[in-house]
Amino acid sequence: MTDGPRPLRMLRMSEQPFPRRRTPAAVTALLAALVFPAALPAPVARAAAAAADPADEDGFERSIVRIVDFSQRGDWSTPWEVSGVRTSSGSGFVIPGDLILTNAHVVSDARMLLLYLHGDPTPHKARAVILGHDCDLALVRPEEPGLLDGLPALELGGLPALRSTVETYGYPAGGDQISSTRGVVSRIEIHVYTHSGVDQHIVVQTDAAINPGNSGGPVVQGGRVVGVAFQGASDLENTGYAIPVEVIRHFLDDARDGHYDGYPDLAIQDSNLLNPAARRRAGLADDETGVRVEFITPGGSSEGQLEVGDVLLAVDGRPIASDGSISEAGLRFDFGLLVDRHQIGESVSVRMLRNGERRTIDIPLRLHPDLETHANLYDRMPRYFIFGGLVFVPLDNEMLKTYGRDWVSAADRRLIYEHLYRPLIDPPAPGYEPVVLLRRLDHPVNINIAWYRNQLVTAVNGRAIGGLKDLITAIETSTDRWLVLDLGEPGRFIVVDRAAAAAAGPGILSQYGVPEDRNP
Repeated sequence: MTDGPRPLRMLRMSEQPFPRRRTPAAVTALLAALVFPAALPAPVARAAAAAADPADEDGFERSIVRIVDFSQRGDWSTPWEVSGVRTSSGSGFVIPGDLILTNAHVVSDARMLLLYLHGDPTPHKARAVILGHDCDLALVRPEEPGLLDGLPALELGGLPALRSTVETYGYPAGGDQISSTRGVVSRIEIHVYTHSGVDQHIVVQTDAAINPGNSGGPVVQGGRVVGVAFQGASDLENTGYAIPVEVIRHFLDDARDGHYDGYPDLAIQDSNLLNPAARRRAGLADDETGVRVEFITPGGSSEGQLEVGDVLLAVDGRPIASDGSISEAGLRFDFGLLVDRHQIGESVSVRMLRNGERRTIDIPLRLHPDLETHANLYDRMPRYFIFGGLVFVPLDNEMLKTYGRDWVSAADRRLIYEHLYRPLIDPPAPGYEPVVLLRRLDHPVNINIAWYRNQLVTAVNGRAIGGLKDLITAIETSTDRWLVLDLGEPGRFIVVDRAAAAAAGPGILSQYGVPEDRNP
């Protein structure tokens, strides 16, 4: 914690989900074409798997599977296109309900999923039925009925103690043989989940060797699953992270109705009150601690419930220290851990100090309204609109990543300001999304436009633009001869001949091989 508002926590580029092993596209196509004719019936496959490792008497390892994902992603620099098929592999394990639990990043953007049972080379098709990108967990169901019959569902345990020993199972480096490594729990803390890039939940750190391909495999202690291996830190040696059972249970409880809603969030920023003068100014008694609310996100859970300047004293009856932490099992965590333990639609109890009065209120919990704007996106195509060869997209993380991996430093300063900082200074209305003129598809109708790459579009003919659909409406309903697009800075604008641009549109799309002029 620092004095003043806690900054938006940026992802360190060295922190990554385990990279997924790639296979050349030609090999991918060959595998997809040839793999299924050789498939064995499920009973034969299970018998082969059981015979493969007679030493596995309790069947534990038989319940751990290898998952191969044939995936495609949209290309946010040319948003009407998709990447070539990529092949990656990870691990998973059987849980009740004839389901397999794994990481969301193992099965994201899937065009086809294959399962391989322990000791069995036969591929089996499967599909991801629930994905929680905010907690990097997913549920996978085999397409073949009864495939998991006879395989024991692994039981969940609890939070492992510091300095206790755990074992990690999986198929590292895409290997065909199961692997296990043993290590010590070295730390339990709140950490960024790099799959989404913005969500922070509790993690278990271990020095057990966890390698690419281990993702989704169980971390085991005393015969029970105490975590799911999911990411590492390239700037640390012999360090891996596991998603603990607390997060797993939250995900499974949420997914019980067949739909995943995600984690709730108070959607505030707060500052610590470690300084004695700051505590006295806030009106805290000598034996009181808490944090001060500095910002409330419009449309979030706390709007209309909390006010800037409120001091949060406790959550669900648990006192908040002046550094923003709470005590849990002899450790200290950010008080957001207590909010994480609720589901969306539930209420959290907050005790606060406002204008010298102490009160307790219940805050109904919602998803953070800006989550998709700032999170990495999966299992969807980019949104865009093309008019007269001008390509418009929403301003979000994926757009900014077209600048490269180090986009925080490389991207245009105006876009970074609009994306990260302006919402804290001048909060927009709920649902607002900035729109960017990403690029142009060169044509005589647009060739002499001066500003045409990575430009913020704020208005069309004086009409303020609040999102991509708003831009489309402003352009398509206009009857003016000229479209004047303001680009967010005094004196910076472009002028488009509306009728000429509309008439040229179909030819431009055909010339550049664009199938549709929009995906709004």
